Amino acid sequence: MRRLTLSEQLFYRVVLIFLAFAGSFLLYQSGRERSFKRSLLNQRLQDYNIRLGEELRTIPVEEERIEEYIQSHSIPSLRVTILDVRGYVLFDNRTKDYPNLSDHRHRKEIKEALESGTGFDVDRFSDTVEEDFFYSATLIPDTDIIIRSALPYDDEMPSVLKSDTTFLWFAAMLMVSLILVLLWFSKRTGDSVRRRQETARSVFQKELTQNISHELKTPVAEIRAYLETIHSNPDMPEETRIRFVERGWALSKRLSSLVEDLCSLNDMDCMAPGPEFIELDVAQVIRSIAIETENAFAEAGLSLSLDIPQSIRMRGAKERVYSIFRNLVDNSLNYAGSGATVWIRATRDGDFWRFIFSDNGQGVPEESIPLLFDRFYRVDKGRSREMGGTGLGLAIVKDAVELHGGTIRVSANSPSGLKYEFCLNAG
Repeated sequence: MRRLTLSEQLFYRVVLIFLAFAGSFLLYQSGRERSFKRSLLNQRLQDYNIRLGEELRTIPVEEERIEEYIQSHSIPSLRVTILDVRGYVLFDNRTKDYPNLSDHRHRKEIKEALESGTGFDVDRFSDTVEEDFFYSATLIPDTDIIIRSALPYDDEMPSVLKSDTTFLWFAAMLMVSLILVLLWFSKRTGDSVRRRQETARSVFQKELTQNISHELKTPVAEIRAYLETIHSNPDMPEETRIRFVERGWALSKRLSSLVEDLCSLNDMDCMAPGPEFIELDVAQVIRSIAIETENAFAEAGLSLSLDIPQSIRMRGAKERVYSIFRNLVDNSLNYAGSGATVWIRATRDGDFWRFIFSDNGQGVPEESIPLLFDRFYRVDKGRSREMGGTGLGLAIVKDAVELHGGTIRVSANSPSGLKYEFCLNAG
């Protein structure tokens, strides 16, 4: 399946938001227009009811006189019904079977008229004349009479009450025009962003290549120099040869660590298939690291303090979680300094486990703190190489934390040392 370009993603997202907004507006406007037209039709019938009511104040309520008024004030197909407040029909110009007509008090328009003076109902079937009508009822003030007028809800009525399609067509054309503008704009924006990303990626890759080249060239050159010296001096004293071999061995270990770290970062950068996320106990991972590094802590003159729950259950890639804590521990072992204490604390916070990894060692200069997660960054390059550091450990930590849906930040610890605060999704 083809992956959408950045400009396409931007275009589809903006169009979806725009269509949702425009569709909601059109639905609202269409409903508002239908309501307005119903209100106009109702007002027209209400006016007729009021005029007839005023006429009834001057003439007796007699069939013949009312029929004369309706004929002289004719509206095509109009049905007029006069009722008393009990809901009984006193007059109807479409039927004369008054005794058999039902009580009308519970009809919607009559009920509203009794409550508020006016009422209407749309598209209701009349059992009396077997037609659908639009009804409008008016309670005549200071009388016990309700006048109800009605027009047939036939094929013409829905077309009268429906929304004006001219507006809808205009809105549709406007939407199409705006979508085309959005397409052009998103394409230009996407192309611009893509060019900036490609430039940034090119610069990053160039810098990364230069850093890797430098980091690999140094140990390789030193190993080669030691081996050439040993090879060209067969009579070299045994003590000197052993010292050169040990130095070459240490450099090869550093080179191996560098390659392993680069492979780990490459896997995460390229989203290469890694270990499956499984149920694991982070507390067990931390305690196993504490056991593994017990002798190293003793030799470095440091101590490790754990303040963590008995069990820290989550879903994750065990090797990546291990690399988070092992790299942080190794970092403290190498740079915290003799006499320092390292603390690891953990607490549950909703869907996340929050960790604080801190020490009271010598710390780093304030200006170096924002750069600690950068690849190949070293505060003291000479000392780092002596300790076998690759400058990639904290970059691996950051990537592994983000792989598990978390974030990490580092700050100066009080009164000295460093403090790393990060969270991992409990999943």
